[in-house]
Amino acid sequence: MAGAGRQPFEADNTVSPPSPENAPAAVIDIRIAEETEHLVVLRVSGELDMLTAPILTEYVQEQFGRDAASGPRTVVFDLTRVSFLGSAGLAVLAHAQTAAAGRGDAVQIVATARAVLRPLEVTGLDKVLDIRPDMPAHDSD
Repeated sequence: MAGAGRQPFEADNTVSPPSPENAPAAVIDIRIAEETEHLVVLRVSGELDMLTAPILTEYVQEQFGRDAASGPRTVVFDLTRVSFLGSAGLAVLAHAQTAAAGRGDAVQIVATARAVLRPLEVTGLDKVLDIRPDMPAHDSD
């Protein structure tokens, strides 16, 4: 009898985990949509998860690694094109808020999609972060 002694869920073919060259590419696009002395808008598109959060972290570190002598700065995360927000992405946003507060800077989140708003609500970050339905008005430098 073929397959005798096998568990019903065992298959004849096994699948190996993807190798790095076959691993799915990070599905995210981050662009500096606008930048002045006191404002930077990071436009994020795609999925913000454990694979892509480190990419956003690099942008955040760059913004908060600058010389604070130029005065307070607002970092706006435009998440209107984000289709998924996972816990790693939430952590990046929370850490950005903490870094900004420590420097006298501000963080604003622009989001309208349930895929972004719901995780923020469930975690309580909607009470901590400045979340807006559209881009804030600002003065040009």
